[in-house]
Amino acid sequence: MKVILNVDAITQPLTGIGQYTLQLARGLQSLEMIDELRCFSASRWVNPEHLGGDVNPWLSRFKQWVPFKGLALAAYANRRNRHFSRLTQDLSDHVLHSPNFILMPFLGRSVATFHDLSFVHYRDTQPAYRLRFLDREIPRTLEQATALITPSAYVKQEIVSHYGFPAKRIQVTPLGVDPGFQPRDEQQTRGTLAPLELVHKQYVLAVATTEPRKNLSRLLSAYAGLPAGLRADCPLVLVGAKGWLNSDLNRQIKTMLNEGQIRVPGYLPEDQLKELYAGARLTALPSLYEGFGLPIIESMASGTPVLTANHSAMAEVAAGHARLCDPLDVSDIQLQLQTALEDTTWLNQATQKGLSHAQSFSWQRCAQTTLSAYRAD
Repeated sequence: MKVILNVDAITQPLTGIGQYTLQLARGLQSLEMIDELRCFSASRWVNPEHLGGDVNPWLSRFKQWVPFKGLALAAYANRRNRHFSRLTQDLSDHVLHSPNFILMPFLGRSVATFHDLSFVHYRDTQPAYRLRFLDREIPRTLEQATALITPSAYVKQEIVSHYGFPAKRIQVTPLGVDPGFQPRDEQQTRGTLAPLELVHKQYVLAVATTEPRKNLSRLLSAYAGLPAGLRADCPLVLVGAKGWLNSDLNRQIKTMLNEGQIRVPGYLPEDQLKELYAGARLTALPSLYEGFGLPIIESMASGTPVLTANHSAMAEVAAGHARLCDPLDVSDIQLQLQTALEDTTWLNQATQKGLSHAQSFSWQRCAQTTLSAYRAD
């Protein structure tokens, strides 16, 4: 089997889809069934052996300073499509896979990964330019796609219900977790925790881009309602890239920073993130909506229990091994947060059950399951 993988998403800061694309590329290279893997980004082929944390450094910088993002995104997509069409004229015997929703025009078999339908169900959490782009491109992608990939059964059912896409042509392919996410002792986490003035197993961790769907505002309000002593013992640590539509959230963060209630190191390299996961008492992911929720599995693999939402795919991924809350109810988030932090019996049980559960998620399994979508009729 010959595969073309679009690796545009491997740009800094490397978020969930970028991580998925990078790990999938590495997994596909190791499969005997893959005779050839070509990676494409922007306007050129990228050597699969040279994939790293940033395939296109210029694209990372471009995203930060371009003011008219809607026009820039459309121009970039048009330019990329022209180059791709020219370079693939004689490659129709390959399978094209776009791991980030949108397919480029291609005469051969085409597969796209739909991570979620937040742009359908939570439009107020998305930038307007992104909605316009997806509204224009998604119908064409669905018409072209031989098959779709989703990370959860929840998203598969959403696609069937909303678009009428045949269920038999949708492959559920759960995401994986890097083996480097593992339990670590106090000595092993000190290098990351000490500069942040954090104590091993005495803080709450939230890993999320600062955008509305991650529900960080309600999490902050819930945390602020905890007893002062508990907040002093367990500060809240927010880790993640800068997002969008977050001016109110940023003001809330600034206020709580000034009061010394939280720590906000921002986006961190993966090595430091692994240590932060392992050093936390609890990871909180009370998102409004997730198509999978990678922090759930990364935290469990690190030996850290999880509080997440009882909504969308999060409960499916947690599979009964996390504490659940109503993401729209600040008082319930606060209650479940306090109960989780104070219940040492549950923390110990959740740690062991989470470790066992996380073992069933691997990037190698993700790559192997992806082959089923490539073979779909």
